[in-house]
Amino acid sequence: MAKIIIDVRTPKEFAHSHIPNAYNLPVLLDMQHQEVGKLYKIDPLKAKFLGASYACENISKILQDPKNSHILSYENEILITCARGGMRSQSLLYVLKSLDFRVSKLAGGYKGYRNQVLDIIQKSKKEDFITLCGPTGCGKSEIIEDASDFSIDLESLAHHYGSSFGSMASEILGSQPTQKMFENLLAYELENKKSSLPLLIEAESKRLGNIIIPKSLANSYQNAFKVHITSPIELRIQRIKNLYGNIPETLFLNGMQKIKPYIQGNFYKEILNLWEYKDLEKIAEILILKYYDKVYKYSPADLSFEHTNRVESLVFFKNLRNELANKSF
Repeated sequence: MAKIIIDVRTPKEFAHSHIPNAYNLPVLLDMQHQEVGKLYKIDPLKAKFLGASYACENISKILQDPKNSHILSYENEILITCARGGMRSQSLLYVLKSLDFRVSKLAGGYKGYRNQVLDIIQKSKKEDFITLCGPTGCGKSEIIEDASDFSIDLESLAHHYGSSFGSMASEILGSQPTQKMFENLLAYELENKKSSLPLLIEAESKRLGNIIIPKSLANSYQNAFKVHITSPIELRIQRIKNLYGNIPETLFLNGMQKIKPYIQGNFYKEILNLWEYKDLEKIAEILILKYYDKVYKYSPADLSFEHTNRVESLVFFKNLRNELANKSF
């Protein structure tokens, strides 16, 4: 039996932010919702009549659309939500109940869900995390990726790599989510990966592109047990080259403009010249040694670890989680 969440809000509302893994089956479309809302201020009864007629029309289409057959199945347990748990969710709930579906309505709707999201994030504490810090290219993201079962990948959730060239992530993962959607995804990860053992997380700055890391979470991982990751320069260069190898020229040049005030002019010019020949390895080397390592702020760490082998690193952090949970470290 699968548990299915149906969000009946408009496509625009859903696109802005929604419960992760929910399906959007709108009872009112964008223009219809706007029309009903305007009419309600003038004549509430007429607005209700209009909203009900639109809802009946749209629910009929939802029931008859073959693309919804995997959602509207007797094998599923269905939870319906709208903005506040009001008439939109109630209308679809009534129809599905009359058809003998196992269906219920989310109390408080999406607004109530958002309160839960903020509460989950707010309750995060330093004991929940092992924080990875270290210079660019040391492999923090690699470790987080390999430990996906017990890590929180903030860069992946934000669709940003957290650097001057970090918007490259959007080329691969898609445009950045809204702040609310990021928080929804973050809370989902925190809740579903919760255990007695700490989760790995990277010591990200307060902002990832347009996304602001919630202060409570940032405070938690900044004060958690810290592991400073190191790695040979050759591996660091290769990781940067692999990550940004397909970076579009516009994005690269925009990133260079951002770092221009912080890198010596001769190195800046050399990088632009190397770009003409697409010597990405040499560009990565100069950026690491002449920019990133110079601006990187070393924070005190509880442990230092050299990351050279992905399998060995994964084993190390699995063991470290157990040791910290048992308070033997």
